Amino acid sequence: MDRLQAMQVFRAVVEAGSFAGGARRLGVSNAMVSKQISRLEESLGVRLLARTTRRLQLTAEGERYLTTTARLLDELDELEAGLGEQRGEIRGRLRLSAPMDFGAQALMVVLDAFEQAHPAVTLELVLEDRHVDLLAEDYDLVVRIGALEDSSLIARPLMRMPCYLYGAPDYLRRHGIPDHPQALKHHRCLHYTLARQGPQWTFEVDGEPQRVRFRPALACNNGRALIEAAALGMGLVVKPAFLGEPEVAAGRLVRLLEAFPVPALDVHLLYAERDFMPARLRALIETLLTHFAGSPTHA
Repeated sequence: MDRLQAMQVFRAVVEAGSFAGGARRLGVSNAMVSKQISRLEESLGVRLLARTTRRLQLTAEGERYLTTTARLLDELDELEAGLGEQRGEIRGRLRLSAPMDFGAQALMVVLDAFEQAHPAVTLELVLEDRHVDLLAEDYDLVVRIGALEDSSLIARPLMRMPCYLYGAPDYLRRHGIPDHPQALKHHRCLHYTLARQGPQWTFEVDGEPQRVRFRPALACNNGRALIEAAALGMGLVVKPAFLGEPEVAAGRLVRLLEAFPVPALDVHLLYAERDFMPARLRALIETLLTHFAGSPTHA
């Protein structure tokens, strides 16, 4: 048994939460993963994972083994990356978190360019809209949209993301065109449930922010789905330009209330302060900053 490979398989299974997820992460078969875990447990003489019909759970021995092996694997990655950097080669693993819609639509082009420039770097991109814990969840870099919480993390401004109120031509024919933010109280409004301020939108009226609360006609936790709902005429929605403008260009949506601007959203890169920053992380940060500095949506 290749002990190093078994340790990598064990870690992948735990991080993915299942044998199938670990197999997908490693690009191998479920049978190979199951065999590796069984052989590892047999060689150690302990049960590492408690298998139930619904999920895998670490045993006490598994917790201890994971803590030590994860540290060893990380140290090995750092050692190999450091040796590569001495030869002028950037290599190693980077784990990146980003909001789902932004990551899928705005990040892939720049990550493709980064991978072509640094093929020895392995990127793991996790897309989800919750605020992840960079340190506890072992991320190297996090893309965060909106207001920042106080923390010890370093925050680098990436861009300012313009937002607009959008509606479908068919909806506007049926319900009329709002001429003031307060008129939205009489319209069907679509709510993004992960917005921290709840079902309300902010507009600039006479140079001052004015909040408009509404009862959602539809609430959803996915921005792309809300844009599609608006394009189908289900209601009005406030979303970032990178989601709305393609539908405007296609004639499915129009901007509304442009005389009353919606505040732009700040986008930051977050990473931990450290004595030594790996060259691969520094290269990714600089690639992202350079790319979005040239974006038409950059502040």
